[in-house]
Amino acid sequence: MRSLKTMIFAVAVFTAAVFFGNVETVCAQSGSMEWRGTVDDVVQIRIRNRNARSKTISGRDYNDDNFSFNGRAPRERASVSVDKRDGRGQVLIVQQPNRRNNFTTIVQIIDKKGGADRYRFTLNWN
Repeated sequence: MRSLKTMIFAVAVFTAAVFFGNVETVCAQSGSMEWRGTVDDVVQIRIRNRNARSKTISGRDYNDDNFSFNGRAPRERASVSVDKRDGRGQVLIVQQPNRRNNFTTIVQIIDKKGGADRYRFTLNWN
């Protein structure tokens, strides 16, 4: 009798793990964020919750960035994409949000041409 209860419990735990294991993906909500700022060489933007913090990796630090959210940033695993609107260099996602990084997205802007340029991009997630 005890082994039957143990087996039923094990099956119930396995079923729950399979059924609820992808809750993060199922619950993900779509949204977006727009960022604007001046970049001289390399800047990283860390996005978590409803905050975006810019850090100048190299080049001149302008501190003129601003951002706005449409919806909340992902608090579960999500697929984030970037759409560069303005700027001559590259805008790349270097970290997707997931549980291991506390659902933090990192975007890197690389502008290797001489002098600074204005950038604008939109992040989209689902």
